[in-house]
Amino acid sequence: MTIAADIKPGDDPEEISKKLIGRSRTRLIKELLDYFDIPTAVIEHVFGNLYARDVLTQRERELCAVAALCVLNRTNELKSHIIAAVRAGATREEVAEVILQMSTYGGMPVCLEGLVLARQVFEKEQREPPGVD
Repeated sequence: MTIAADIKPGDDPEEISKKLIGRSRTRLIKELLDYFDIPTAVIEHVFGNLYARDVLTQRERELCAVAALCVLNRTNELKSHIIAAVRAGATREEVAEVILQMSTYGGMPVCLEGLVLARQVFEKEQREPPGVD
């Protein structure tokens, strides 16, 4: 299901966030920013400036995020971006291949951890088809 493949420059940053990472994750980010008195310009920058650029497709951008987060071993964000990659049109095979390639840069433990998370995401997707939560 590619609910995030139609993102374009000029789209509302909060709507982009909801399409990619879901309503609950977007709400969490906003709550954290409010709690720590951080300007919401962070959301506008990431989702309005970076994620709305049209040089890479949203699928390619999310696969890059999966690669980076895998190597950095940022499991919470990795899970969110695996979901976002699927929402942007990436296949299970593409996600797994990107994570496998990261064994070269982060080692097999990081790769295996990423594959475990990807499996959890895909198994949950089989039980509960993805949507914008």
